[in-house]
Amino acid sequence: MDKKFTVIDVFSGAGGLSRGFYDSGFKIVSAVEIDKNLSQTYKKNFFFTKVFEKDISLINSRQLLNNNENIDVIIGGPPCQGFSMSGKRIRQSGAFINDPRNKLFREFFRVIKDLRPKVFLMENVTGILSMKNGMVKNEIIKIFSSIGYSVAVKVLNAADYGVPQLRRRAFFIGNIINYNPEAFYPEKIIKNKKNYTTVEQAIFDLPFINSGQGEYETDYTSEPLSSYQLQMRKRSKKIYNHISSSHSEKVLKILKMVKEGEGRNSLPKKYQTKSIHSGSYGRMSRNLPAFTITTRFDTPPVGRVTHPIADRALTAREAARLQSFPDDFIFSGSRTKIGIQIGNAVPPMLSFYIASTIKKRIEQKSLNYQIPPDINNYQMAINFD
Repeated sequence: MDKKFTVIDVFSGAGGLSRGFYDSGFKIVSAVEIDKNLSQTYKKNFFFTKVFEKDISLINSRQLLNNNENIDVIIGGPPCQGFSMSGKRIRQSGAFINDPRNKLFREFFRVIKDLRPKVFLMENVTGILSMKNGMVKNEIIKIFSSIGYSVAVKVLNAADYGVPQLRRRAFFIGNIINYNPEAFYPEKIIKNKKNYTTVEQAIFDLPFINSGQGEYETDYTSEPLSSYQLQMRKRSKKIYNHISSSHSEKVLKILKMVKEGEGRNSLPKKYQTKSIHSGSYGRMSRNLPAFTITTRFDTPPVGRVTHPIADRALTAREAARLQSFPDDFIFSGSRTKIGIQIGNAVPPMLSFYIASTIKKRIEQKSLNYQIPPDINNYQMAINFD
């Protein structure tokens, strides 16, 4: 625990963001996660971190500190229930941050306002950038700018950073160390899509199992078949959470008819059940990265989550591999809760490259860093009453 840089993770979930920051050299001082099903997994994997299992609004910001040390970075992904408020209301001064539906965003802002980290990172769905013709995005930037942060926002695709998954997320990054905010985003690691990490490179070393098979803890049965698999296995001597759902005879019959890379539309008409999911019953292609891993990766009708060659959906360990969680990261809870933990996470490998870039920028500015002007010098009225 001789980490030089410090970070607080708000709305931590299972810890995808935290894992990337830890691996890049940050000390995870504290984390906040109200859902005990998620926080149990977090505590299992970050046993050295102070975890608050309570409503963020009930936590004094100073409680998140350890021995009153300065915090370099605050990270988190506050839910966005209220971001769909009308454009007219957004334009009203203070309406956005004081809307009750935006309570969690307001609390995230409060912690940053109170603790003044050098940098903050806020992740969200890509749709946030186009909400109300960009007004939501602009309001978020305006709110953080009002307390002295230079802010940028950018969409990153996890596949560009070695993750075997086409997953795009929006990241707001702000800083008060007088650095161009655009410079905090990592350069692409993989510049040619032909070189993306594939499903086969990610999971084909795991024991082959059928529907209803698998164990919570098992041994590796083969040597790593790719550099990605070697990296995932580096700190683990066992495989955890590699258990398949038991599919019904009807589902198994359908899956047997779906060829690799195909889905519902390739089935005979009588099996093309209505579904709101465009990738329903989709079978993954082994030579391509996965599509976005969702919280229901173990349910074939909801998307392209069927194994490339086995007649079953993904196991939690396979989904975790496609999210770039290493094999020593163990998930706790029911099948449904584990699905939420994995499907909602920021891929740790993507987080690692973001964290490494942030750390580099802080190091470059550390010698000349000065405490920014008091926030009272900024004119925007923020009312928390």
